[in-house]
Amino acid sequence: MSKNSGFTLLEILVAITLASLLLTCIYGVFSTTSSAKEKVEKQGAALHLGRVVIARLDRELLGLAMNNQNKIPALKGGENSLGEPYIELLTTSTGGPRDGMRQVHYRLGPDPDNRMTLWRSEKGLNQTETIVEERLAQGLDKLKFSFFDGQNWRDNWDSMNGGHPVLVSAELTLQGTNNKTPLLSVFDLP
Repeated sequence: MSKNSGFTLLEILVAITLASLLLTCIYGVFSTTSSAKEKVEKQGAALHLGRVVIARLDRELLGLAMNNQNKIPALKGGENSLGEPYIELLTTSTGGPRDGMRQVHYRLGPDPDNRMTLWRSEKGLNQTETIVEERLAQGLDKLKFSFFDGQNWRDNWDSMNGGHPVLVSAELTLQGTNNKTPLLSVFDLP
């Protein structure tokens, strides 16, 4: 009498099917985890970019010129003729190697590849050469500045006509955050 030891074809097929189901479930868990991790990293990077932009604006607004003897607006903002949001300010806090009062200009507009880009330029008060805009950040979908005059929020401001606003707000909508909640910051001027 010979005793057969081994598995039948049916037992092998059942084992392969169970193993396939188990591996498919494991792959699904890893795939979902990987996608969630990637999404969280993109949101974190977008929020970090927003915090960096807000911190830079805050530093430069804190150095805002209070007494303007040069007949240059100390603060001007809203939308330019192309419908791009902008803010222009006269500040002592540019963080760069140059000392003294500087005129700083920010605007959100397309780059040559039509990606929305936050542009920044700066010049000294006596500087006459052409200013080159620097690409400060990409990944912003929307930027809106508002100015509080003590009673109402306004979309445009020119300090030559209205003095200094009490507050300035910047509302950023960032790519990678599903555009659900904009990042809003309100700056108290000196």
